[in-house]
Amino acid sequence: MIINSHVHLNTNNNFFFYNDYTLGSFLGEMALSKIDVAFPCINPKVELYRCPNDCSIHCKKTASFKDLAYSSSINSNLQYCPCSSPNRHRVVLVSRENDAILKCRTCGKTIFKGSIDPLRQYNLELIYITRPYRSILKPILYISLCKSTIQNEIDYFEKNYPNDFIGFKFHPWNDQVNVKDFHIRSNHTILIHCGSRIIEHSSNSIIFAKQNPNVKIIISHAAALCDESLRQISFMDNIFIDCCPSTFLFKTKKQSLENYKEIHSPEDIYYKVLDFVPSNKILFGSDSPWGNSINELKVVNNLKVSKRVKEQILFMNAIRAYEL
Repeated sequence: MIINSHVHLNTNNNFFFYNDYTLGSFLGEMALSKIDVAFPCINPKVELYRCPNDCSIHCKKTASFKDLAYSSSINSNLQYCPCSSPNRHRVVLVSRENDAILKCRTCGKTIFKGSIDPLRQYNLELIYITRPYRSILKPILYISLCKSTIQNEIDYFEKNYPNDFIGFKFHPWNDQVNVKDFHIRSNHTILIHCGSRIIEHSSNSIIFAKQNPNVKIIISHAAALCDESLRQISFMDNIFIDCCPSTFLFKTKKQSLENYKEIHSPEDIYYKVLDFVPSNKILFGSDSPWGNSINELKVVNNLKVSKRVKEQILFMNAIRAYEL
């Protein structure tokens, strides 16, 4: 059995990164890689999180690159802007009184203001389009890190859609909000995006896990191979970890990983985590479309570990972490 516990897909056309990775794309990938069950989450690069003054939207030079970017399943953002000084804008999520506010930190423009999580519509679309495949697709819902709305949003989905999802996802980098400041109530496991930058660092997720001991936490992306975080994960009962996408993390190791000079292959990412973390805490995922199920499975199959450890990584730990 194989469970892909970390994958993203687009529910409509309102995404600006890997914009053509749809439900159909992932179902095809599942068939090719013989994935039995997957926990899809929406692509965090939703159009709502892009400032309309960003160069990637209005720049005429960027516009000429859009067809190429879209057709190659990459993106239409500043990675393809040919300007010598592209006008980069960063959207941040702000909590104020009873509202969630999306505003641009660069130009100050308010993009969204409301008492309901701006991501609700995307999560509802994910629930609806995957419902015909519920036996094999069990969604993870991306919840905004906004103190004004977060608990209401968790309660809303747990009350109204209890059989339509399996967990929640927090993305500190996308929201530009630190997860360590949150206390929540939830019956569901939470997947937290982690990286090497301060606001998304795994140490913040460790603090969150300590403050919420009754909630199971999955720290993603191998905790950027932070030694101290890996030590903490090893003995904290409510924390698990995934190592995906190991191929992408290896390719971008100078930006994505700490102590990257020790890493000479995608397999080394797993070995590094296994040096600290018990094998019954490590989950398999692809992080598609940033990764790919076929390539990520090759990495796990190449590991010089026992069959039992591979089974733990591929499905047993996901069953335990998400209480399937």
